[in-house]
Amino acid sequence: MIIGPLTKNSVTPLSISSMSVECVSTYKLLGVMINTSLKWDDHIDAITTKAAKRLWFLKTLKRAGVTVDDLAHYYQTVVRPVLEYACPVWHSSLSKQQAKSLEDVQRRALQIIVGNTAYTEACRMFDIQSLADRRSELCRTLFRQIVITSPTVCTIPAASKA
Repeated sequence: MIIGPLTKNSVTPLSISSMSVECVSTYKLLGVMINTSLKWDDHIDAITTKAAKRLWFLKTLKRAGVTVDDLAHYYQTVVRPVLEYACPVWHSSLSKQQAKSLEDVQRRALQIIVGNTAYTEACRMFDIQSLADRRSELCRTLFRQIVITSPTVCTIPAASKA
C-alpha cells in the first residue's frame, strides 16, 4: 500500500525477489482496515456491518423471549466490543458522521431491547455510556497504563548555575 494522494501513473511497480507486489487501496491489519488516505471510512463501514449482523441475532433472541437484562448483556459482550475494537488507534480521527454511524448501531440495539424508549433513557436503564464517551475513556485508560508501566525514558537535568 502506498499512502498518500499519488496517481496510478506515478507509482512504480514494486517487486521483491523478481515477484511483483500487488498494490492495494485498503488493507486489514490486526482487524483494523487502513486505506491509502488514512481515513476510517472503510473501517467504520466494516465494523458497523459486522455489528449489524449481530443485531440480527439480538432480534432473534428478543423474539425467543430472552429477558431485557440478558439482551443488554448480549449487546455489551457481543456487539459493543466490535464497535470499540482498537479504538485508541482510530477514535481521535473520526468524522462526526462516522461517530454518528457508530452511535446509531447502539441506538438500534437499545431500541431492539426496550422498544420505543428515548435513547438517553434506555442508556440510563442499563447504565450504558454513549460509544463516544466509552471510546474516550478507553483511550485515557490505555494511555494512563502506558505512562504508569513505562520506565522513564529520559530525564531533563536541572539547570546548572554557571
